[in-house]
Amino acid sequence: MSRHMHLKIALVFIYILVHLHWSCTADICQEDEDCKNQDVYDKTVTAIPEKLKDGADEIFFVNSQIPVIPKGVLSKNPQIKKIEFLGTSTHSVEVGAFEGLPDITIIEISVTNVTSLPVGVFKDLNNLLKLVLKNNKIHSLENGLFDDLKKLQELHLHMNEISSIEEGTFDNLEELLILHLAKNNLSSVSTSLFSSLKSLKIFRLYENQLTALPDGIFDNLPDLEEIALQRNQISYIQPNLFPHKSKLTKLYLDNNLLTELQPDLFVGFTLLKSLTLNKNQLTSLPTVLFGETLKITELSLSHNNLTHLPPGVFSPLKKLKKLDLSSNQFSIISADFFEGLENLTDLNLQNNNIESLKQEDFKKLKSLSMLKLGNNKLQSLPGDVFDALPKLSKLYLNENPWKCDCNLLPFYEWMKNNKGKIKSKPPEVCEFPKNLLNQLIISLTEEQLICLTTSPTTTPLLTSTVPMTTLHTTTASTTKLTSTTAAPKTTTALQTTTTPTPTTTQPTTTQTTTTAPTTQLTTLLLTTTTLPTTTATTTAPTTTSVRTTASTTTLQPTTAHLTTALIPTTTTVQTTTSATTTSTTTVPSTTAHVTTTVTPTTSTLTIQTTIATTLATTTILIPTTITSQKTTATTLPSSTTTRKTTPFLTTHISFICTGSPQAPLSTPTTTHKYSSCKELMIYYTTMLLVEICCTMVLAKFTYSLYCSLEQKERLHTQVNLTHFSYIKSIVLRPVDETETVAL
Repeated sequence: MSRHMHLKIALVFIYILVHLHWSCTADICQEDEDCKNQDVYDKTVTAIPEKLKDGADEIFFVNSQIPVIPKGVLSKNPQIKKIEFLGTSTHSVEVGAFEGLPDITIIEISVTNVTSLPVGVFKDLNNLLKLVLKNNKIHSLENGLFDDLKKLQELHLHMNEISSIEEGTFDNLEELLILHLAKNNLSSVSTSLFSSLKSLKIFRLYENQLTALPDGIFDNLPDLEEIALQRNQISYIQPNLFPHKSKLTKLYLDNNLLTELQPDLFVGFTLLKSLTLNKNQLTSLPTVLFGETLKITELSLSHNNLTHLPPGVFSPLKKLKKLDLSSNQFSIISADFFEGLENLTDLNLQNNNIESLKQEDFKKLKSLSMLKLGNNKLQSLPGDVFDALPKLSKLYLNENPWKCDCNLLPFYEWMKNNKGKIKSKPPEVCEFPKNLLNQLIISLTEEQLICLTTSPTTTPLLTSTVPMTTLHTTTASTTKLTSTTAAPKTTTALQTTTTPTPTTTQPTTTQTTTTAPTTQLTTLLLTTTTLPTTTATTTAPTTTSVRTTASTTTLQPTTAHLTTALIPTTTTVQTTTSATTTSTTTVPSTTAHVTTTVTPTTSTLTIQTTIATTLATTTILIPTTITSQKTTATTLPSSTTTRKTTPFLTTHISFICTGSPQAPLSTPTTTHKYSSCKELMIYYTTMLLVEICCTMVLAKFTYSLYCSLEQKERLHTQVNLTHFSYIKSIVLRPVDETETVAL
């Protein structure tokens, strides 16, 4: 049960208590009335007196302690016309309790513990017009109970526990105008039960447990003006359930389980003023549902499951002023929904799933003055959406997930210019973006209503695996190398940090005189173009072996993984050529896998890589520092040799200094980068200390100034007090002659 339902129940309960309090404790006789004919007995009375006040024909027992109304107790007071038992402790009424009262017209027994009434208790009351038996504990009605009440016009049996009514109970009530059976436990009624009530005008069966109404239940009730069937469990209404429509003014069908309505169900209700269909389970409405109902001014279809309305379904409702479509499942609104509603002034569309609105949706509602759109899914609206509503004066837009970006600007301007029309409580707040969450839309500025754009990030990767060959030998050989470097148009700096850990075997070699061929080393520079996705393939180089005199050498090739970052700047490539030693060795073929990462602004430590070609043979040489006796990094022609290879991985080190200027892309060392960041840290720390010292000096100066001013004020106050403490007034006047004589 919703919070609103709990609130309504509480209010009804409070109303009943207040009503009972005033009806049971307030004076029956008002000051401006002639109360000579009334006699009131309060809670001190424990029995009905035999003789009442002379001339009193209206008797009231309020909260009296009367357990039983005995037979013939009032027979000595035949003048009584009205008697009421309100809140008494009565639990039983005997047969003949009201005998001897031929002129009585009103009997009320309310808020008591009466559980049943015997047949004959109302015998011979031929002039009784109104019988009120509300708010008791009556659980059934027997046939014959009301047989002698032929002139009865009003029968109020609501707020009891009635679960069964015998057939024929109401057969003799041909002049009955009002039958009130609401708030009982009736689960079913028969067609013939009310067939004799030909004069009935008001029929109330609300808040029972009815699941269906039998065919023909209203066939013999031609004068009905009000039918109240709300708060039952009715799931279906027959097409011809209401055959007499010409006089019906009020029809209440809300709070049931209706899933559909028959076509033309409400056609012919020419005098119908109030119709409630809210809080059912309606999913759709027939195309033709209403006829020419010139009197109906209010229609509620709230709390259903409607998602769409047929065009012109409300067009026959020419006098409709208020339409409630709240708490449904509408996601879109169309102008066809409101065709023919030129006089509509109040439209409630709250608690739906409406995501968007257009100016055309309201173009047929020229008289609309109040529009409720709260608690929907609106994120933005066009600036001219309400321009078709010239009389709009009250607009409710709260509890929507407003997206406060540039798309809201037109409607934001409309809100600023029409603040007086927006009556939302709480007011409209932003839900998106997060930095404006729960901020009032009307309090924002245009600069805050922006749309963020995101550019794609491209990170091409280039992986390079370069085997390194380290030769350890004890015999020195000399090779004359001529190195030629060609400067390319586009250069790429390959940045890495390589820490080789070679495994060295010190063999004993026999050196013979060798005539070393002249080797020309040509540095090849890799040209790379940065694209959203870059795939680089390096062709495996081939090393040409030159046969020389046999020399026994042990080689330790090492494989290092090189990580290269491509930076979109032009960099000068320096070529480093290592001296090579003529020896007998064979360099294996090498396949390079390069991983490239495009980083627009990143300062990294680099080690320069030189790609060399020996006699039209491509070889990647990585200069490295090797600690060993007479150790030389070389690429040699092939020969028969024995070598041992130990692969290892080189860890990529990236060192970034935030806020420091970008280092040149030459070959800086880690120590240089570390020193640069250290200097920045020392600088910022020094500045922070200076600022702290200045703040302390300023605080001390302020405190000293305050003490000085306080001391001056104290001295000034002290002087004033001293001045006032030593003032003395002396008044001199001449002595009178009489005083002189006296002296």
